[in-house]
Amino acid sequence: MSVVILGGIDRLKPYYLKQGRNLGFTEIKVFSKKFPDMVKRLSKFERIVICTGNVAHTMVEGTVRMAQIHGIQIGRTHSSSVSAMKKCLEKISN
Repeated sequence: MSVVILGGIDRLKPYYLKQGRNLGFTEIKVFSKKFPDMVKRLSKFERIVICTGNVAHTMVEGTVRMAQIHGIQIGRTHSSSVSAMKKCLEKISN
């Protein structure tokens, strides 16, 4: 199962990756900033987690629209803490 994490804190990226691997996600990517062809690249993932406290509004809008079109499950958390990320990943892993 693959997951992409939008937002979060750069220095916590290794912890996000570790939590994802512990929950059985095989491919995990973390993007804290907007990047070229974002919507097209995100459509290849099975799950998406959005840290709404650390992401630009336009980034969230485009991602949600794309996820609805492709039937991708989205999890949201306002906090960027490792424990909040773990809870959100657990919720979408089922």
